[in-house]
Amino acid sequence: MIVLSDPLSDMITGLQDFSFRLSGPTYSSLMVMALVAVLAIIAGTQARFHDPMKPSKGLLGLAEAFYDWLVGWTRNIMGRDPGNWPGYFFCLYLYLFLAFIWSITGLPSIIDTMVLPLALSLVMFVLIQFTALKYQKFGYFHRYIEPIPLFLPINLVTMWTPVISTTLRMFGNCIAGTVVLGLVNWALKNVSVNVFSFWAVSYGDKIAQLNSPAAIWFSPIVLAVLNLYFALFSGYIQTLVFASLNGVWISNEMPEDRTMGTTSQATRAQSNEAK
Repeated sequence: MIVLSDPLSDMITGLQDFSFRLSGPTYSSLMVMALVAVLAIIAGTQARFHDPMKPSKGLLGLAEAFYDWLVGWTRNIMGRDPGNWPGYFFCLYLYLFLAFIWSITGLPSIIDTMVLPLALSLVMFVLIQFTALKYQKFGYFHRYIEPIPLFLPINLVTMWTPVISTTLRMFGNCIAGTVVLGLVNWALKNVSVNVFSFWAVSYGDKIAQLNSPAAIWFSPIVLAVLNLYFALFSGYIQTLVFASLNGVWISNEMPEDRTMGTTSQATRAQSNEAK
């Protein structure tokens, strides 16, 4: 049974009474993860049996084209050789974009709850700290006593700034679309009831009229267009912004890659000599 309630409150309640209860957004999130896993298995199976001398087609061709684009995008965002990071951004892009457009299916929305932005921000925070420890070793801890040790409590609080800012930004942008759709739907229902007043009056009070068939004539087309905008276009923009912040903040914890400029300069020099 899908329960339409807040995932975080359900989790807290479940821990208190030792019950196992999943909300609607949690079910939707599990469905998206299952869909991503199935697509990955299909693409991986196709890659295993694919002839490398022939061009890729279908799902495998789309996956390869998207991965190639992500390699260049990761190199530009992080300013270094992408390494294994395109694989992480591949999963992040695919999951987050599907989470944004999932409400089009009519199932409970994932992104309109605080849990998903918070969970993704915590994953980003862990990757930032892990990367800093990997490259800076024990020098990583020195940042918490800069400029003087007296600033240790302040630095321990400000280290959570990326988590708070990205969580609130993503949640605020997502819930804003839901609020706009709700207001437009309410306004169009009132317009429809007034236009078809001869039909709506038979349903009694105002609340019954807004829930009657007389109130649905103007909403579907306008809401469908707005849903496409808030789900597809806005979803892609929010996915791109969140992934870009991931790349920038993670790369800030890495040492400067001085080979990027020399490699590109050598390539241009060879090209000029060939000309």
